[in-house]
Amino acid sequence: MEQRALALQELRTAAELNAELRELKARSRLTYRQLEERAARHGELLPRSTLADVLRNGSLPRPELLAAFVRACGEGDDVDEWLAARQRAAESSAPSSGSGPSAENDPGPVRRLTNARRARRRRVRRRRRGGHGRLLGRPA
Repeated sequence: MEQRALALQELRTAAELNAELRELKARSRLTYRQLEERAARHGELLPRSTLADVLRNGSLPRPELLAAFVRACGEGDDVDEWLAARQRAAESSAPSSGSGPSAENDPGPVRRLTNARRARRRRVRRRRRGGHGRLLGRPA
C-alpha cells in the first residue's frame, strides 16, 4: 500500500493520473456497472458512462467523481492522496497566464483536425455512394 501511495505522490500529469486510474479499475476487477452500484449503496453518484469516458479519453475527472470511484474500488483510505494527485495534474495542465489573450478563444489544433476529419469523411462517403450527393437528392 505504501508503494502505491508513493506512486500517487509522483503523478504530475493528467495522462499519468489516468493510467493509474485504469490500473486501479483493473485491480478492483469490477465492471463499470458494479462500480456504479457500489457507489450508489454509499449514496454517491458514479455514472458508468461518465467513468468510461474519463478512463477512455484520458480527461481529468471531477474531484467528486474521482473520490466516488476510488471508494467504489475499495481504496477509500487513499482518497486524499488521489485528490492531491488530481490537483497536481490539474495545475500542470492549466494554461500559463502569459500565453496571450487570444489563447482562450483559439480552439487549438485539435478542433481544426476534427473539422478536417469530418470533411474527409463526407468526401469518402460521397465517393462510396457513387459520386455526388445530388444524384440522391441531397446537396453536394
